[in-house]
Amino acid sequence: MTQKKLRKTGLDMLGDAPWGTHFCQFYRNREDLIEILVPYFAAGLHNNEYCMWVTAGPLDEEPAREAIARVVPDLDRYLEKGQIEILPDHQWYLRDGDH
Repeated sequence: MTQKKLRKTGLDMLGDAPWGTHFCQFYRNREDLIEILVPYFAAGLHNNEYCMWVTAGPLDEEPAREAIARVVPDLDRYLEKGQIEILPDHQWYLRDGDH
């Protein structure tokens, strides 16, 4: 059996995980989302991974960007080189942005 290389998830409660691991998160509010998603995306950026964050209420694009910028001070550099995209759900999930 081949062991997969572990990657840092940025989540203490989860630890390191093999690439491609899927997990489900239940949340109550915006703060719950920030608590789990910001460290996860920050770890991806620091591991030189491409990150796409598709946002939706209660944590829309601008508050998500502000939250991760507090943890990743050079976020603008990652955005400029295209290593992370932060998109609202209507730009990703809906064909041509139509509802």
